[in-house]
Order: sequence, then structure tokens, then C-alpha cells
Amino acid sequence: MVSSLLVEALSSPTDVLLSFYDTYDHGAINEFPKAVAKHFSDIFRKEEALSEIPPLIPLRSYRDRALVRFRALVQDTSPSPEVYLSKLRNGKCGGWGLSDPSQADGGDTDFDYNDLRDCVVLWAISVPGETEWYRALSTGDSLDQADQHVEPLRAHKYPIPKEAHCGVQIKIYNSTGNDVPKTADVLNFVGILTNEPLLTDSDEPLIVPTLHVLFVREHRLDILEAPMDPIQPHVREELLDWIADEALGGDRDAAEWVLLACVARVQSRTRSLNPPSLTLAHFPSPSPTSSSPSILLPTLSHVLSLLLPIHVTLPLTLDLLNSVPFAPESVNEDLHSGYLQLAHGTTMLMTEGGIQEGKLVEQGVLNVRAIQEVISTQTLAYKFPFSEFSFSTDIGFVVLAQGTKSALFQTDVTLPLNVPSTCDLYKPKSDIKLPSTDKLEAFRRLILSAKTGSIEVTDTISEHIQDDFVQQRKADNATSPEELKQTITVARLIGLTKHESTVTVEGWEHAKELNKRRKARFA
Repeated sequence: MVSSLLVEALSSPTDVLLSFYDTYDHGAINEFPKAVAKHFSDIFRKEEALSEIPPLIPLRSYRDRALVRFRALVQDTSPSPEVYLSKLRNGKCGGWGLSDPSQADGGDTDFDYNDLRDCVVLWAISVPGETEWYRALSTGDSLDQADQHVEPLRAHKYPIPKEAHCGVQIKIYNSTGNDVPKTADVLNFVGILTNEPLLTDSDEPLIVPTLHVLFVREHRLDILEAPMDPIQPHVREELLDWIADEALGGDRDAAEWVLLACVARVQSRTRSLNPPSLTLAHFPSPSPTSSSPSILLPTLSHVLSLLLPIHVTLPLTLDLLNSVPFAPESVNEDLHSGYLQLAHGTTMLMTEGGIQEGKLVEQGVLNVRAIQEVISTQTLAYKFPFSEFSFSTDIGFVVLAQGTKSALFQTDVTLPLNVPSTCDLYKPKSDIKLPSTDKLEAFRRLILSAKTGSIEVTDTISEHIQDDFVQQRKADNATSPEELKQTITVARLIGLTKHESTVTVEGWEHAKELNKRRKARFA
């Protein structure tokens, strides 16, 4: 049975807010914003109730002060806090976009200064690179094709040019100190939607969508319900076969390295256990007979978009590298985004096939350095007028290189692609042979579970690995501690993709054999 309070909150959140204010103990009025967050969060505590709230979608029409939910990446936290009246002159609730017309625009200063409060103001955007299937699954909606050709408001605050998205001014009334959302956080904001001026130095105020937050929910990447039965081992094998056959000319080892790179996450920042980056070498460019080779995407890009929750393909060219900053940069106290301002858990596929002879200018050099910094340290420096601040990232990288290695970047793993010269690595998405709906869902569940799972190395396995490493060193002094660390990481990832809770001897041997075959391709 649906509660009347839930129905009222969905249809008229403002009335529910005002009613809650009227019955609240005004002796504890300083705690009212926290109480509001708890009140509304309790109303929508069940996932079924939360899903009833309309998602914020580009170009959709919403009535004034509608209740909406917005899964978003926090793009800019630099706007100053905003002062508001927590109690209006008529004794009614203030904040959350509520005001007394007689006190608007400073026309009436007859108020109690003790009623002034601060709210946090920030700018949030649709999650960059969120794939269509994942968006539809988590919001119950998807973008129309027509939506994707409309220039959004304040497009410079979104990292991927010309991609349809929402950009929204967020106002939070109950966050202080460490509770304030941080840059690049992905959160589910639920609140009351209005249109309000953006506070800038411009003479012409810009009216932007503004979300007055009632409560916030953390976002969980693994949104697929766990199956009744565990994922069967054959699912992993079928997934590797499908990636290899559809996108990599049948190269199954390449498919496995790609899978491992895509599920990898930062394991420990203090110990620098970052996701291993991958270069697929000898990856051919599009056929020169193509009418538009510069805009052709490798089939791997389409395949990853069908499997991953968040995926960005970046076709690199000298013009692109030399023209725009890839790292966020503050311009006139407004943080402009860059290609690298991405959510944690994103996989970036970079192609070097479009790089021709030429020179990197200063901006190009800075961009290459920024990408390499993220690959190597999983940190990204944001540029401000008199300083730089580094923010943590968690981005997986797969680089497609024409030569024996990447022309621009140093990655942890390089694998020469081994495919017939006749295979088409650039066939369009429409030509991909899709698995059944159930099988594709099983593939996605395997990947999401691996990306969000954890795995341990037990003392027994650790001792086995150490003994094995000693034997390897005796047989080949070229085996380094760094290679040991990398092989352990690969063994962990193999275990995660097999949904194991601990690294096994079989997983360790699998990792060694996979690396041995990789090295053999350079012989």
C-alpha cells in the first residue's frame, strides 16, 4: 500500500516541507535542515519509492518546484556559500527556494539577523560517459537521439564536447565541514527544481536550473540485482570470446587484457596500487579508403559501451591536444572542465590513429603530461590563477597504438595485437553480433561485480607466491620486484572476474602464463 505522505511528497514536495516546518520543534531550529534530510530520506527509503521520483533528463519539461532526482558528478565546488533567511517575516519556512516577495531584491530589510543561514552552492553535471544501457537501467529513462544535438547551458563545464547533458546549480542546506560534497563525487541528489539566477560578476544574470536539495544518496556503481545463483564460469569464457570475435579480430589474449583493464580500480593510494594501464600495440588505423577516417571509432569502443557503466572514447589528434586543456582550469573564477574530469570507475579508450606528423605546442605538452600523471599516479591537477590543486582520480586506460608502443604515453602493460590483416576493427555498431539479452545482462553483471568487488591474498597464497618468485629469480635474474607486483595485481583481477574471494594458486599460474604469452609476442 502506497502511503499518503509518499504521494504528497511526489506531487507537492513544497507542501510537505512547509507542513513539516510547522510541526517542528522551533527550539531546535538550527537542526531543521538535518531533520528535513532525514524526513524526506525516510519517505523514500525504499528503492521502489525512490524510483517513483522523476529523473532529471536534458530537454525535458518540469513544472516549477517539481520533485526530481539527479545522479550527477560534482563539477565545481568553488562558488561561495549563499546566505538565506531560514524564517520569513510571516513566520513561514525559508530556504529551499522559498522567499517572501516583499523581502525580495533587498527591498525590505526588516528581518532578524539571527535567522540568516548559509547554504552550500555548487555546480553538478550529468555523469560524463555514462552509457545508454546503464542510464536507462538506473534512471528508467534514456536520451532521445534528437536530444544529443542541442547545445547545453554552460557547456564549458562538461568534459565531453557536444554530448547531451544536464548542468545544474545545486543548493544544499544541511552540509557543513567534511559533509560537503567534493569535486568529482558522484551522488544522487533529490530536491525541488526551480530556475534561479547564477551568482556571477556579469551584469546580465544567467537563469539556470537550480536544485534545492532535500536529501542525498550515495551512488552504488553495481546497480544490477544479484542473481539467485552465482555467475557460472562459462560466462567469463563467453564474454572473452565475444569481445575477441567482435572487436579484436579473434585475439583472445587481447580481449582478456582489455577485460582486466576495464574492471581494475585503485586498490590502495598509500601503496600506489593503481589500475594497470594497457596499450594494444600494432592496432591499425582506419582504412585510407574510408570517406571519413578521422571520425571512425574502433569497434572496441562500441563493444565497451555495451558492457561498461561509464566509458569514454578519446580519439587523439595533434589539433585536439594542442587546442584545449584536458585538465580543469579556472577562468574568471569559473571552473572550466576538461576531458580528464571524469567519475571514478570510468574507463577511457584513447586512440592514437589520428595523430599525424606535426609538433606539440605548449598546450599539447601540458595535456600529454596531465594524461600521463593520471595514468601513473591517479591524480589530476586543477589549475587556478595562482596555484594548482591535485584531486584523486580512478580512471582505467586502454590505449590503441599503431606502433610497437604508445607514441605518447608510458603504460603498465603493452600487448602487440595479433590479428589477420583482413579483419575489420572499425565495423559500425550496427554490424556487431549481439548476444542474447540474458547473456548480455550476465556479461554486465560479471563486469560490475568485478569492478566493485574485493579479493584477498591469504597468508598461504602469499607464501606460495614468494617461494615461486624466488625460484623465478634463480632461473631468470631479469624478473624484477616490479614485475612481481604487477603479476599479483593481474592475479587479483583474474580472481575478481571469476568472482573469487581470494587469490588462488590457479589464478596466480593463470596470471603468469598470460604475461608469458604477452612477452612472447615481442620475440
